[in-house]
Amino acid sequence: MKIQNNGFGKEDKIEFPVNFDLKVIMLSVDDPSVSIADLELLLIQLKIPFKNWRHKASGKGSYTSFTVNVDIETKILLDKLYLELRTVPGVKMAL
Repeated sequence: MKIQNNGFGKEDKIEFPVNFDLKVIMLSVDDPSVSIADLELLLIQLKIPFKNWRHKASGKGSYTSFTVNVDIETKILLDKLYLELRTVPGVKMAL
């Protein structure tokens, strides 16, 4: 993702299309593949290409972070993605 700070707290605009690693923090479940399936379903519905899933449990095991590489074509699609991620069960934060 191409965001640069200009030194005055104002960020430059993102140039689309953009490819970046989406990180989603979720409540941990016994089988991480269940959470990945929920996230994949959303990405497929939004027709967002994705690859290279990774996941890691937090120190206490309460949360799991999921990272996936995505290709986003427009700002509208990026905004829709973050809005829809709020509806996925167990999602606490997305970066």
